[in-house]
Amino acid sequence: MAKKSRPTSFLPDDVVGEVLLRLPSKSLARFRSVCRSWKHLISSPAFVESHQALAAAKRPTKFAFAPTAPPHRWSLSACYDEPCYECPRVIGHKPCRGLVLLGQRCTRTYSVCNPSTGGRLRLPPCLAGYPYIKSSAGIGFHEPTGEYKVVVIAPSTDYRPKRCEVLTVGDPAGWRAPAGGSSSMPRTLDVDVKLDPVLADGSLHWQLGCRNYSEHHGAVIVFSLAGECYLDENKRLPTANPRKPAYIRCTTPVGPVLAELGGRLCMLRDLRHRHDVDGTLEVWRLDDYDSGAWSLSYRVDLAEHAAKRLMTTWFVAPLYYLAGDCDSSDRIMLATTMQEVHVYDPKTRTLETVLSVVNVGEAATSPERENVTDEVQQGSPFSLYDDRSEDLPSSKDYLCFVMFQESLVHLEGMEYGNSELEILDAC
Repeated sequence: MAKKSRPTSFLPDDVVGEVLLRLPSKSLARFRSVCRSWKHLISSPAFVESHQALAAAKRPTKFAFAPTAPPHRWSLSACYDEPCYECPRVIGHKPCRGLVLLGQRCTRTYSVCNPSTGGRLRLPPCLAGYPYIKSSAGIGFHEPTGEYKVVVIAPSTDYRPKRCEVLTVGDPAGWRAPAGGSSSMPRTLDVDVKLDPVLADGSLHWQLGCRNYSEHHGAVIVFSLAGECYLDENKRLPTANPRKPAYIRCTTPVGPVLAELGGRLCMLRDLRHRHDVDGTLEVWRLDDYDSGAWSLSYRVDLAEHAAKRLMTTWFVAPLYYLAGDCDSSDRIMLATTMQEVHVYDPKTRTLETVLSVVNVGEAATSPERENVTDEVQQGSPFSLYDDRSEDLPSSKDYLCFVMFQESLVHLEGMEYGNSELEILDAC
């Protein structure tokens, strides 16, 4: 009797490709081993780009969280050390095509991580002879060349001017001076190292600090990834806050918080602690680089429940318009340094908490810092919201999470199997 042949299922290659495009990166990494044709397809640049485009169009529902290490000390010099807390630190509020930059100041190094696949690339040490503690870094993608670049800025020392270094990921040359100009920054400009740079329109944008308050308050320095140069010495932003007394300056950011929304550079104008206006947060959009013109595109009214969650945090960062059209009636996703994510609805003026990382980083906070934080929360007069009946989490200096985006990006030299990032689901 002839042996019956088993029926075989068949799907056209294009249908298989469409199915695979909609699978998570972690599954696709495993499916490379199914057969040669799948490995070739999933590894092809066209597939990676299509997968990236689909992932970028999806509404964010997950976040990549970096658990902080236990308390430890790190040496600034042969005779001086200090506590290291909030380490490692997530840099930026959003990923760069799924990749996340991590900073670890006690080892003076940065890493590029892919939370989707668990890959981690350790970058070589940078800024030789400069104080890493006051440096600031960001990652960006140069689309014409397909290169990822990390840019780091360091303040001046007694003997050295301010410095900027660039690393093209995968380039054996390592850190180098910017190709478009000197590694020295404009002498009068000081970036705010507590606020990470923002990637938008092919450039990294740093907010300036308040050392030269009257001259540069509310300004932004723009670094082009294409030309590797500063586009202009500064870009003027609308004045956010009047000069604040010292006791307020230490408890809330001075000036605006930059963000990228809908592919555009935006600024969150922080009016929470102004006594001449009701507590609000305003989102302004940069309309034109040449003229530096901004327009008001969104307002968050800090009333009732919204005030409880947003008034006492260190700073608020806008992440995403949920409808994607940047309309003033659209809901907006906000992250705070209380390690929470909220969705604000302007129609009802209500706030929905969709993610809360409870007790994050408490073990990594030094006793000295806890004492300072307690004093600020108990005695600081800056808050417009005085009802402490609700048990609010304490605010940290930085966000310890970043929006998660599926990504198949693999960088030469990436290590796998020991990811420092955990994936959290929003409600």
